[in-house]
Amino acid sequence: MNASNPFGPLLASMREFSLESDRYVERVAALHGLHRTDLNALGYLIRPGLPENAMTPGKLGDALNLSSPATTALVDRLERSGHVNRKRSETDRRQVELAMTEHARTVGRELFAPLAARMATALANYSPEELAVVQRFLTEMTDATVDAKNGLSAPRD
Repeated sequence: MNASNPFGPLLASMREFSLESDRYVERVAALHGLHRTDLNALGYLIRPGLPENAMTPGKLGDALNLSSPATTALVDRLERSGHVNRKRSETDRRQVELAMTEHARTVGRELFAPLAARMATALANYSPEELAVVQRFLTEMTDATVDAKNGLSAPRD
């Protein structure tokens, strides 16, 4: 370990994992004629959530940092490809909610099955106790990343 940055090797490994994950998604998207943004959107939509946290086009656009017109184009594209349905909210009929279709779930499983299988093989090398530490670590790193993102501001001139 480097005395000036004892976390350097770990941070480099995290960076490599993140980059390779991005490359996998880019490759999957290209092989299947999808936009990277389409896969990112589906990734947000597949997250487990509560009905009161239903994904709306506005929330999806905010999550992906898209303008309103870009979000509309994205949702239209996902709907045309059979990946998303628009439906009226049951609690507020003025609100439109987005829902993944079963077709999208099937395609998602097909696209990511090779990665999931290889990850499962790698995970089998760890004890339940080690996996619990990894889980805690990843949760804390995700929280730290979200906190850092939320603390960002535009540079001052």
